[in-house]
Amino acid sequence: MSSFWGIAATVWGLLVEDGSLAVGIIVALGGTWLAVIVLPAAVRDQVGWLLLAMLVVLLVLNLRAAALRARRKAIPSR
Repeated sequence: MSSFWGIAATVWGLLVEDGSLAVGIIVALGGTWLAVIVLPAAVRDQVGWLLLAMLVVLLVLNLRAAALRARRKAIPSR
């Protein structure tokens, strides 16, 4: 159960403390808004999938960056 809370705290830290994640979310929402304006009406129903894909990629990239930072902290520098 303690590992669950550790994972939850890490994810919460990414969402609250990582400014690049917040900026990425705003950019993804802006891109979605732009896609709704530019794309024809027949394709607009699919824009939600675009937003989901952008947010999943953003989350994976931020988790990777957090893992790299954690690895650097765990390994003492020579």
